[in-house]
Amino acid sequence: MRNVQFILGGFFSLVFLLFTYWQLNDPDPILWVPVYATAVYTSLQAMRGKTNPELLIVLVALSFFAGLQLWVEMTAWEGFLTDGLSMKTHNQELAREAVGLWIATASFALFYGLEKKKY
Repeated sequence: MRNVQFILGGFFSLVFLLFTYWQLNDPDPILWVPVYATAVYTSLQAMRGKTNPELLIVLVALSFFAGLQLWVEMTAWEGFLTDGLSMKTHNQELAREAVGLWIATASFALFYGLEKKKY
């Protein structure tokens, strides 16, 4: 079990570190860099086997509902990519932000499940 948590924690740490880096040139990095930096920290803690179940529950709820809020703000589905990774529309931005939050939600839920499986 420890190896699984170590591998998944390392994987998600790298993923969220990339997400954090990519947010540096976003129009609102002051919002998104701390969001993904929190996910990096949580993943590193999971990798070390030092997760906090109560914090994970809060993060699952916050990231899921924040993603849902962004998703319902879309006025139309325009996909994630249009001629590469550059942002073309506001709806694409909302979709990418929502899915990014849901990836974080999935990782927090996974770390919570692994933590509970220990007992």
